[in-house]
Amino acid sequence: MGNRIPIPLKLLIIGNIKKGDAILMRKKFVGSKPYTETWYLFGCDFVSGEEPMAIFVNFIKGSIGIDVAPVKSLFWDFEVKEDTDGVQKQFIYLDAEFEYVSGEIIVPEGLEKVEWAPINQLQNFDIVPPSIKLFKKLQYLN
Repeated sequence: MGNRIPIPLKLLIIGNIKKGDAILMRKKFVGSKPYTETWYLFGCDFVSGEEPMAIFVNFIKGSIGIDVAPVKSLFWDFEVKEDTDGVQKQFIYLDAEFEYVSGEIIVPEGLEKVEWAPINQLQNFDIVPPSIKLFKKLQYLN
């Protein structure tokens, strides 16, 4: 087996929030880690003992002020990358689909933009690799 050095694990819920034929995307400011100047889906940490879909619904309400409803869990995915703290971690994602219910978006501190990206125009966005993988699985991108 060899001497493997374990790396920290981070478990996230990633939300594909739909409103009609658009997906809610966010963009960090220039220089933000781990991906610079890219668009990506909203995500939040799992909380032990709580239902994942409810965690995400509450996170979105608290962070950008809109109400969403869970539709279904989609896929599990993973990647290894440097986190915002500079430490290499393995990220495990539960990709899930949600639908917009109501509310006006509030752009939180730390983000440059939040906008509804038309599914048929996603190829025009510089999207992070995990979101690209999900969009390909959903056949939003080739």
